[in-house]
Amino acid sequence: MQMMWKRRPVWPPGPPIPPIQPRKPVRILAVSDEESKFIWEHFDPELFRGVDLILSCGDLKASYLSYLVTMIPAPLLYVYGNHDGAYDRNPPLGCQCIDGAVTEFQGIRIAGLGGCMGDDPANPYQFTEEKMEKRVRKLQSDLRRSRKLDILVTHAPAAGVGDTSAFHQGFRCFHQLYRDNVPTLHLFGHLHRQNHHGPEARQGVFQVGATRAVNCTGYRLIEL
Repeated sequence: MQMMWKRRPVWPPGPPIPPIQPRKPVRILAVSDEESKFIWEHFDPELFRGVDLILSCGDLKASYLSYLVTMIPAPLLYVYGNHDGAYDRNPPLGCQCIDGAVTEFQGIRIAGLGGCMGDDPANPYQFTEEKMEKRVRKLQSDLRRSRKLDILVTHAPAAGVGDTSAFHQGFRCFHQLYRDNVPTLHLFGHLHRQNHHGPEARQGVFQVGATRAVNCTGYRLIEL
């Protein structure tokens, strides 16, 4: 007996898959350490038009950060500097602290670590190398699902990245984040560029492997 085979139905193809669109560049205003008179006293809305995100690397008045989010329609994320104890009593209004945390903005992963090198027990925002290394390990644990980090926001620099004195010394453990999580940008403050020698230090931009480290004292406009 001849067997009859049924032809499988031919399903029509689904709708075409649209191509993946490249992410629109995010325009960032990064600030640290020095309240800019240009911004605070002579604010030019045209210069800051299109800013998507504001990042503060610390040591700025809470009223200044609140002013920025009032004048610029963008979220502001911040870490503590070593002189920001007043934030505990009067935090900057309309801003989000990301100190010791990982967050995401428009698909960009951002992590924050405030404070500087020091061991003054009266200052909770001074850390020895060992204490900061513990904070780095905890941050990396929070990043375990995806090791990639786009922006690292700190107050202090990494060791050897523009630091010149004992008090303004950078942390060695930040290089662990450079190696393991490869941030595209490391934004920091704490170092006042006019007090440093050499074109790279005065410019405040350093390339460390795949990471561009930027001293944000005053303010910087950056696209990522």
